[in-house]
Amino acid sequence: MINAIASEWVKLRSLRSAHFVLAATLSAPALTGFAALSISKHFDTNGFGGEPVGTGLGFSADITPVLFGMLGVLAISGEYSTGMIRLTLTTMRRPWHLLLAKAAVVAAVAAIVGQILAFATYFTAQAVVGDRPIGASFSEPAALTEVLAAGAGSAVAAVLGLGLATIVRSLPGTLITLIALLLTPTMIARFLPAPWNDWTSSLTIPSLTRQLADVPDSGAFGPLPATAILASYVVIPLLAATLAITHRDA
Repeated sequence: MINAIASEWVKLRSLRSAHFVLAATLSAPALTGFAALSISKHFDTNGFGGEPVGTGLGFSADITPVLFGMLGVLAISGEYSTGMIRLTLTTMRRPWHLLLAKAAVVAAVAAIVGQILAFATYFTAQAVVGDRPIGASFSEPAALTEVLAAGAGSAVAAVLGLGLATIVRSLPGTLITLIALLLTPTMIARFLPAPWNDWTSSLTIPSLTRQLADVPDSGAFGPLPATAILASYVVIPLLAATLAITHRDA
């Protein structure tokens, strides 16, 4: 298994499209900086009453899961499109070992990059806010845990993308499915009455990571239910992908 993980790390590292996706994640602190600047100017003019900046992670919450999910998709979709997956599977006695190795690599990369990105986003927001009372210090309840939980959410999104790509096997089809799964709950929640709108919007990965960190008023679930739902985002796609890669021709 160690050799398989090392091999998958080399594959992912040499994948140019993965570099582009990771570079695109830098849009998160940039977007947060612009949003924090706009809110800060509004505060200077009108005082309290507008939207607070807080940790700043919420301004890019819909973007980062999609990008890290794309990283997971790219980790295997290229092998399906070129047919290299057949050669890869012939060298491994158990196909599900390949899936686990890929999952370990994309989860580790996404968790590390996502955590660095979360801190970069947080410090960008606080630098723009300055001493205005609309930011969030790490001394405030759940501020640090919210930032730390973002890395876990990035890993979950990456493994979800990997699982979907293994099941669907088509890059366009997988990307459509991934974006639909990640963004549809938020869109549907706008048209639902209470309390169903709150429950539905609470099922997104960014919302679940905030609930995992026990951020006040972050959703309908507590830390333990949020952890269980986040785990299902990983376990269910991986189980389905394992069945697909084991019992279906490459």
